[in-house]
Amino acid sequence: MPSKSRLTFAFFASLSCAFVMMFEDIGEAMGAEWIERWDDHHVWEVMIMAFLFGAIAVLGLEVRKMRRYQETLEDKVNRASDAFEEMLTAYFDQWAFSSAERDVTRLLLKGCSVAEMAEIRNAKEGTIKAQTNSIYKKSGYSGKTQLLSALLEDLTHGGSVSV
Repeated sequence: MPSKSRLTFAFFASLSCAFVMMFEDIGEAMGAEWIERWDDHHVWEVMIMAFLFGAIAVLGLEVRKMRRYQETLEDKVNRASDAFEEMLTAYFDQWAFSSAERDVTRLLLKGCSVAEMAEIRNAKEGTIKAQTNSIYKKSGYSGKTQLLSALLEDLTHGGSVSV
């Protein structure tokens, strides 16, 4: 996660550049001699560059930190996806699902309707209904909601789905 304090620092460092430039312009307009002397020694430019380099450095660190965080999240999602796939395969084997039943079950879990599944699988709706009935009979669950709930329960608690 990004650091709120670092991002706040970068924001105020950038904002300080604007204030330094305004202060210099206002001081020159008012005829402040010391401001002009500082201008001769490039103090203002050095201050602005220091603020900007500080902001850039902090933002660079935050970008690197956010990339690492993103990679960590992607890794966790991949591991969860792999675990879910392993669990599904184990139950498909246990329930002796055919290849077609496995495909239909995946589509069920994605939330597809019977009509959508028939279109995706290039099959008739009656065939899909027969396959879903077979899925529920073999798995021991009465419907999509019960099947999905049991699978999610197993995935999140590491237990076994009971039939």
